[in-house]
Amino acid sequence: MPDQAEYNEEAKVSNWRKFVRKNLLIHLVPNTVLNTVVPYFAFKAQNSVYLFSGEQNLARFLLPMSLLLPFMITLDILKKIKELQHTGAINYNEDIKITGYPFILKKAGLNGLYSIMIVFALMLALHFSFPKNHDFGITPSAICAGLLAGLYSITFFYLAIRRFKNDAYKINYPSGSHRE
Repeated sequence: MPDQAEYNEEAKVSNWRKFVRKNLLIHLVPNTVLNTVVPYFAFKAQNSVYLFSGEQNLARFLLPMSLLLPFMITLDILKKIKELQHTGAINYNEDIKITGYPFILKKAGLNGLYSIMIVFALMLALHFSFPKNHDFGITPSAICAGLLAGLYSITFFYLAIRRFKNDAYKINYPSGSHRE
């Protein structure tokens, strides 16, 4: 029955590739489009876009997005990996499975926290670099928000997978010993 075992492994690799393609598109396209269109129409209602001041400022869109998108993408991907692993549809070289939601919530929370801290620090640097009441422009601001959302979609999709593999491996093999 080695042929059946090889077929099962090939099916699992194929399932993994389908999972990656499908879920990357599910996160990338809507996040990029929505996070470009919504700020554009919100900014269009006013004459100018400022970083921190004004009714519709850039920070009002970027900071919540920088917290929520990485959190939700990581949470969603790790939950899907957990479900697929427990049904046996996919596997890694190691027999490591996500066992509970504390692991998932910790990784999602850290991704959201780190991304909002980085974006806030960059926004503060921009705030102090540009003259007071500098207008960032409606279209460039909306496009930058959409591109940032797309970057989050790709980055945190792959980061969730990589962190899962690295952290799960450390948990099961803490001394650096390898399976043979």
